[in-house]
Amino acid sequence: LFQAAGVPAIICGPGSIARAHRPDEHVLPAELEDCRTMLLRLGAELSRG
Repeated sequence: LFQAAGVPAIICGPGSIARAHRPDEHVLPAELEDCRTMLLRLGAELSRG
């Protein structure tokens, strides 16, 4: 909705967007680990102020 309205937005989360919101939607273990790593780095960066 945001992108359709011209509002800049990001998509952030594990898994492939090609598999999102489909009957066979799934997330691979490696994708979960990559997401965990990204969130930990983001948290560390944001906590620096």
